Amino acid sequence: MSEQTVDRVEGKCETGFEPVRDVFASNLGELGAGGAAFSVVHDGRTVVDLWAGTSGQGRWSRDTRGVYMSATKGVTAAAFAHLMDVGLLDPDKRVAHYWPEFAKAGKEDSTVEQLMTHSIGLLDFPGYERIVSANGDGWAETGAILRQLEIGEPEWVPGTAHAYHGLTLGWLLGELVRRAAGKSLGAVVRDDLAAPLNLEMSLGTPVAEQGSVARIRPAMPSATPADAAGDPTNYPLLARMLLTVDGENMLTRADQFFNRPDILALELGGSNATGTARALAQMYGALALGGVLGGTRIVSAAAVADATAERRRGTDVVWGYETAWALGFARPNLAEPTRSWVPAPHGDAFGFPGWGGQIGFADVEAKTGFGFVRSHPSDESPLGRLLVAASYDALSHR
Repeated sequence: MSEQTVDRVEGKCETGFEPVRDVFASNLGELGAGGAAFSVVHDGRTVVDLWAGTSGQGRWSRDTRGVYMSATKGVTAAAFAHLMDVGLLDPDKRVAHYWPEFAKAGKEDSTVEQLMTHSIGLLDFPGYERIVSANGDGWAETGAILRQLEIGEPEWVPGTAHAYHGLTLGWLLGELVRRAAGKSLGAVVRDDLAAPLNLEMSLGTPVAEQGSVARIRPAMPSATPADAAGDPTNYPLLARMLLTVDGENMLTRADQFFNRPDILALELGGSNATGTARALAQMYGALALGGVLGGTRIVSAAAVADATAERRRGTDVVWGYETAWALGFARPNLAEPTRSWVPAPHGDAFGFPGWGGQIGFADVEAKTGFGFVRSHPSDESPLGRLLVAASYDALSHR
């Protein structure tokens, strides 16, 4: 099926949210050659569910999934909240309590909390350039990667600083879940988050189910540090964090990396979940209400409060500006909203963005969950944040 012209916004919105559709329609040029979807769940109801553009296999539809990129980490954090709620994980215990082989090279006393707040100091792993490549080769070598993470030396004494662990976090948290819960992180997402709420999302998307996943386009030109990360002389820690090899990484070659069926089938807990924007908004809509949506509870209110309470705030060693962390969730930076990882006006919000423009977060004060996915990555396009701002404006008039 040939691609269609990006000429209209489809979907629905409740009365009072028509300006959100108007903002989407006025900014269709921001989609480039791809497509996007945006959804808002307020007080348990889906009040916005819109989409536009193309998926790489025709017109974007209600069921088209995006690749969540690092918004995957918010899904992983929700899975961790559930595991803590049922007593399978304790953030105050040492990682080695669950994973004895991890107690090496200065990590003997590192805790689950330090791992989940990006303060453990494992930005890469020894010899990564011999194992993984920017186009996706080697990423399935989970055993070899975990052995290298076990012997890896932290950049700092765990807990004394923090920096975004963009890629290693997925393997680290995935193995921690396997050891503690006896099943994979993807299975927890499927069985304990997606199935109860009937969410269209997966961590580890079977090849047979990838027909609904939008094809990732080559990234739009950008001047952000993520694109400069290929030059290790300018951004040495960032380049290593992205596992850069010969100036290339998974972001500079995203259209090759994320369009590989075998990559989408892996369970990379930091980067490759797929799903609709609606599913992301529904998950966060549940968390915004203390873990329940439509009468179905995925986690207790007490566990949500514990998992989303701020644990760490300060200058990120990699990015050089202030970030704040709960247990796996990012928290807002209200003092610098343009740099805030959570585009909410309220300090009790939490969530996780994704490279290229993906957005997912919950606002407890507003009782609202948001989800935005796109297939033509751009870190400079304002579309997602414009839709969020229009939604807040609509909410203020209810």
